[in-house]
Amino acid sequence: MSALEVRAMMPADLEAVAALARRADPFGWSLRNFQDALAAGYIMTVIEAEARIVGYFALMVVVDEAELLEIAVDPDFQGRGCGKTLLKAAVAAARAQACRCVHLEVRVSNERARKMYVSAGFCETGLRKNYYPTQNGREHAVLMRLDF
Repeated sequence: MSALEVRAMMPADLEAVAALARRADPFGWSLRNFQDALAAGYIMTVIEAEARIVGYFALMVVVDEAELLEIAVDPDFQGRGCGKTLLKAAVAAARAQACRCVHLEVRVSNERARKMYVSAGFCETGLRKNYYPTQNGREHAVLMRLDF
């Protein structure tokens, strides 16, 4: 794999990011969600490899706390370090904004992501029951937090 480049998401990236979101999670954000988040001034970042966008994150900062609203890697690029690189960039962005912590939620079934978050220092803080839609109903969300 070619070198990874992490950069700010631009309006021209939105179609590609929304398409990636659909590949990574059929219940993920829509194009409109990404447009609204970018317009609201959230920290929106992409990662590129092989001359294309292969992942992204959306980080919302409120006073001295950050929430990782979305993070995803193209299924064809998962397991290659893109997620870890994006997570490090999100944490660095929160620190640069003088945040004291980062919150996130993750599907209870997403063991790979949960392990990545724990390895980055996140702790499980709670459970949101029946939070995420699935093909067969709803799934719980695990709440996680990283304190600085």
